[in-house]
Amino acid sequence: MAQLAEELLHRGNIPVETFGVELHRDRAEEAARRLDHALAADLFQTSIANGAFGLAYVNPPYDWDQEDKRVEHAFLTHCTRYLAEGGLLVFIVPRQRLAVSARYLSTHYRNLRCWTFPDPEREVFDQVVLLGYRKADPIPDASAEETVDGWSEGDPERLGGVRYPFFKAKATPAGDILFTTRTVDPVAAATEARRTGLWTSTEITDTLWPAKDSRTRPLMPLRRGHMAMLVAAGFLDNLVLESGDRRILVKGRTSKEMVQVEDTPEKEVYRERLKTTVVSLDLGDGEIVEIAA
Repeated sequence: MAQLAEELLHRGNIPVETFGVELHRDRAEEAARRLDHALAADLFQTSIANGAFGLAYVNPPYDWDQEDKRVEHAFLTHCTRYLAEGGLLVFIVPRQRLAVSARYLSTHYRNLRCWTFPDPEREVFDQVVLLGYRKADPIPDASAEETVDGWSEGDPERLGGVRYPFFKAKATPAGDILFTTRTVDPVAAATEARRTGLWTSTEITDTLWPAKDSRTRPLMPLRRGHMAMLVAAGFLDNLVLESGDRRILVKGRTSKEMVQVEDTPEKEVYRERLKTTVVSLDLGDGEIVEIAA
């Protein structure tokens, strides 16, 4: 397989930018180290540009879906849209599954070729690798369909020890390409935020978490209501106030309450109001005082 990939991707020194989608997180991390772009996601929960890629390496899960249909064929039909006209498909599936996709492959792809995996890999899944170029327009080809059916039932040429025909993959167009998930991965989001997010701005971090404490005097003296709001907002929360030998712990909270503002025979009107409460605890005698504003 490595030899075939070498033939496909590096023959002729064609520069390649690689993209990959892998559901299994460990394999996705490995893919991220080897590819230019990798998503740890379900392929069907991604947003990827149509017709943007010159090569699609499709190695789907070998399974049935909830509608009792083959997952391999669903991956094939889904990934075809990502290939540009003339783009190269590399499709790796169990040999017998080719029969499910024979009509689709022969309709959407041309110049189809197929090889079986060598032993011992073939003993496990009886895998084959099929290559072909995407057609400009889907056109049924009965002869090609019969050939694919024959590969599913027969014994295609084996990989290894053969001279492969030349397959030329189209280059991915320059510029940004839509390649993202439709769901938010919290771990990936946190990593990206630390790398390029708002928290990378020293102006923001120095304001929120200054290197050293500093005192700031307000322009006008603060009223009791202002102090209560600061405590309730958390700026002065759990503050210990000292005066002589007396020490008081202060904590505040803000809650909402409904207040009646109009009461007539025809209607009653209530409005939501913020209620600020400050509680102080005398650390000397344990006296608790609650102040509501």
